[in-house]
Amino acid sequence: MSVIDLVFPARGGGVPLDHGYALFSALSHRLPGLHARKDVGIFNLRGTQARGTSLLVGHGSLRIRCPPEALALLLPLNGATLPVGDGEVTLGVPRVFSLDAPVSLSARLITFKHAIDDASFRASVQKFLAELECEGTVHVGRRRVVAIAGKKVIGYALTLSNLSARSSVRLQEQGLGGRRHMGCGLFLPTRLRVGAGPRMEEDRPGSFA
Repeated sequence: MSVIDLVFPARGGGVPLDHGYALFSALSHRLPGLHARKDVGIFNLRGTQARGTSLLVGHGSLRIRCPPEALALLLPLNGATLPVGDGEVTLGVPRVFSLDAPVSLSARLITFKHAIDDASFRASVQKFLAELECEGTVHVGRRRVVAIAGKKVIGYALTLSNLSARSSVRLQEQGLGGRRHMGCGLFLPTRLRVGAGPRMEEDRPGSFA
């Protein structure tokens, strides 16, 4: 097994909705070796939107995608309290999830250098899919603007369907685009709901040995 998901239960509040950079900063302060691990992807916190621009992480989670050898670095997060923006989040005992190979994957935000409109974004998606030797049907979602190190970064939500098992696993392992330490470029299985658009699937336990 080359890549796994480590999912920590998270409790707290007052976290900015746009918190990818702040979360990575807090994690890097707690784990000095994290910054150098380019093979680790950090998803945005899951929670419930509260008033204004803050996130209530009442029964939420923090998902980190990593190779198994990174577990020793990440497990000390168990019980840690992290300051994220003006709020804070306390993490619990993590669970390990293996990667499935669904035919459809979704990412809440993909960013590429110089891809700031729909046409350039689609061209970048096709270019990097070819580099990964992956094929799928591209569905571009909403445009998003996030703040990273004081700069505004433009990206789009993305769903890729009609994937082979190999492409599905490879895309989850490698991601797409940059800034995977800050919640970008990371895929989860798409779950379709009647009368609604695609959404990323809920956490499901997997095996790890």
